[in-house]
Amino acid sequence: MGQIFRSKIVSPTRVEKGSKASKRVYPEGRYGATLRGIRIAPNKVRLVADQIRGEPVERAREILRYSHKKAAYLIDRVLLSALGNADVKSQGRVGAGDLYVAETYVDEGSRLKRFLAGPKGGARPILRRMCHITVVLGEPKDEAAEAPKAATAKEEPKDGGKPKKKAAKKEKAEAK
Repeated sequence: MGQIFRSKIVSPTRVEKGSKASKRVYPEGRYGATLRGIRIAPNKVRLVADQIRGEPVERAREILRYSHKKAAYLIDRVLLSALGNADVKSQGRVGAGDLYVAETYVDEGSRLKRFLAGPKGGARPILRRMCHITVVLGEPKDEAAEAPKAATAKEEPKDGGKPKKKAAKKEKAEAK
């Protein structure tokens, strides 16, 4: 879940301590786009954003194309923009087939506050929520390079692989 920041929920990757940069800088091999101030509730958009997270770009566009939600169209536009940014930033080295949706998150935007007439001359508040959609594309990591790391992690610990509690119980049993 995101962090509450100035009465708005903001995704953890958007919170940069001490930085007031207006532009988002992505790490090497990541390309993104943001659409801000959309008049749709963030919870509605998050339902669609969760479906495409981690998918290849072509599969994500297919999911969005056949979705009946309004948010799917908006996310598809942001995805296309991120794809265009990737093409420009990498100078044509990467395409849609090489990328996957590394991150996608929806932050709360400002709220339009309206009022309706209520009983006994009172007013009932209406909050019209807005959101900011961000899609970040990345290149898939090499699985062959990660395989040796996984194998070294499964090696036996230096103390013989026995947890201390079990070893202590076994010593007590042998002493009896």
